[in-house]
Amino acid sequence: MIAYKGLNAEMIASLGRGRKKLEPGIRYVEERSKTMCCGWHCTEDPFACLAWFPLGRGNHYFQVEAGGSIDEDKSERIACTELTLLKELTIKELAGYGMMYMVEHPKRTGWERKQPQLCVARERAEASGEGHIAIARGQYPMVCGTEGSILGLILEPEPGNIIAAKLFVPNRKQAGRWYTLREEGLEECDEKETA
Repeated sequence: MIAYKGLNAEMIASLGRGRKKLEPGIRYVEERSKTMCCGWHCTEDPFACLAWFPLGRGNHYFQVEAGGSIDEDKSERIACTELTLLKELTIKELAGYGMMYMVEHPKRTGWERKQPQLCVARERAEASGEGHIAIARGQYPMVCGTEGSILGLILEPEPGNIIAAKLFVPNRKQAGRWYTLREEGLEECDEKETA
């Protein structure tokens, strides 16, 4: 199964009582898997990686192949006996895969996230720096960010019914302006709409 994994700046993963440096393209194997106990850990939701490996700290994010014996829990964690780092993700790619996860699983809960450099929120989200992520999801989603931030909009006229999504990096002209997503596409918001 395809999943997502965060690693620290040195590409070190904790494994039971030990630590191991991982490299892309190598299949790592463990004997057992149990979430919070043993095996290789990853997540189905790309944004869940950020709980352990926040943005802005030199961490690495990978799309991985999780295989062998797989154990999942209700908090999006996966433990597996086989793990291969497939592709290192840019922050924009991580945001894109996070949005795709929400689009593919529109009725799942727990998607709202607020932490330094990340805001995934209902209706309104704002990014305050380059490489920060802000994603607004809802009936009238609105997003704003600085030049070089990563912004996303998910149009959901009624809960569980996502009809459009858009990810973009604001340029100098778009920076500091609020945008929304309509069925017709991306639109700049009137100042009064954001109040």
